Amino acid sequence: MLKYFSLLSIIFFLFSCKEEVKLDFSDHTFSSEKNTIVSIILPKALGNSSAAKNINMTLEQFACDALNIDASKEKQSLIEQSAKQFDESYTSFKKQISNELSQELPVWEANIDGEITFKNENLISIAMNSSINTGAIKSNLKIKFFNFNPSTGKTITIDNIVNDIDKFKQLVKKYYNKELLTGHNNGESMTKTTNFKLPESIGFSDDGAIMFYNSHELLMPSGETIEFTIPYETVNDYLTF
Repeated sequence: MLKYFSLLSIIFFLFSCKEEVKLDFSDHTFSSEKNTIVSIILPKALGNSSAAKNINMTLEQFACDALNIDASKEKQSLIEQSAKQFDESYTSFKKQISNELSQELPVWEANIDGEITFKNENLISIAMNSSINTGAIKSNLKIKFFNFNPSTGKTITIDNIVNDIDKFKQLVKKYYNKELLTGHNNGESMTKTTNFKLPESIGFSDDGAIMFYNSHELLMPSGETIEFTIPYETVNDYLTF
């Protein structure tokens, strides 16, 4: 009976390995040029697995959030609906201020795209970028990394990726200070901060761990961002994958 049970266990294990979900990706594109210009290119996980659905839903939600610029309107969950609402917000705003305009209101533009920066059997890291311009001199730029569990498609927090968050934070601070001192305005004074924080967005590439600070995290009027990569040879001891 024991031999029979062992044989069944081996067969089940081999079958499970064969059935392991392998995620492949293609580009999902959407564009609209009505009253506004919307261009979206997202990585799309192929297949009907729950992992693929979870990843696609998360990335699509990022795009919908970026297009939702009118807080008075309910946030949409589909890209097509969000692009339509973005367009409607523009026409409504244009109508409201038409009497105050001395020239034509600039067309609003939204450009959203994503890139797979790292992928193995334990982690998929995707960088998402949104650039929204509603008539200002500069576009509102936001970059966010999503780290996914390939088996479930659910996002993995940095606490689950790093085994010693305090030592990891000390390491990041050294690279952060070095980056500030190599050309950023007021860099030296910013290295002396006592409340250093990890960036909201941490991703991975074939070269190492990517730290990206969006401008709102730095509190700098110039709208600067900070990005640097810590090589795996330096950061590997702190990673769980």
